[in-house]
Amino acid sequence: MGRKPKPRLVAPQDLFYAQVVQGRDKTGHGVEVRRRVVFGGPRRFGKQLRLRQLGETIQTAFMERWYGTLRGLGAPLRRRTRCVSWIATRQRGRIWLLVSLYNFVMPHKSLRQGRTRRTPAMAIGLTAHVWSYQEDIWLPVHTDPVLTKQMDEQMARLLPPALQAQPLGRPQAPPPVELIEEHENETAPLPKAV
Repeated sequence: MGRKPKPRLVAPQDLFYAQVVQGRDKTGHGVEVRRRVVFGGPRRFGKQLRLRQLGETIQTAFMERWYGTLRGLGAPLRRRTRCVSWIATRQRGRIWLLVSLYNFVMPHKSLRQGRTRRTPAMAIGLTAHVWSYQEDIWLPVHTDPVLTKQMDEQMARLLPPALQAQPLGRPQAPPPVELIEEHENETAPLPKAV
């Protein structure tokens, strides 16, 4: 008989995944770059790159640039920061706000057409003008549970690994009142000398 085998994992049909591996010599200098398609097949992967206007070469530059932009806009995402975000829901909200501002409010030099400033949302046809901060903040937020779940899953992939392991939901309850009073007694000011 024996142990029941584990189910075989199968990648979804719409998954496109490639690797870029840099070969280095003994001194650490890059000598070669190997690219291979893991999921999606080379032809389908190339077709997806062309459809999204990402060129012909498999590269990580686009995602690295996006992560660099997010780290530049959000202090808790930076490396070696003192602005640690302890509440995952607050961090998630901050990232969504930054993504919204980046796409609708902040014009990009690379998207400019003549003297017309454009945002990424304008470039793909979601809007016809650069939004003001007020327009972006007052935009009604959807409450559809399916979309909210999808957005949470996308956010979980964007969070740094330290925040991914934290449980979602409300932050921890505050400490009991007795502990707070004890701490206040310990830090009470000393009497002044006469």
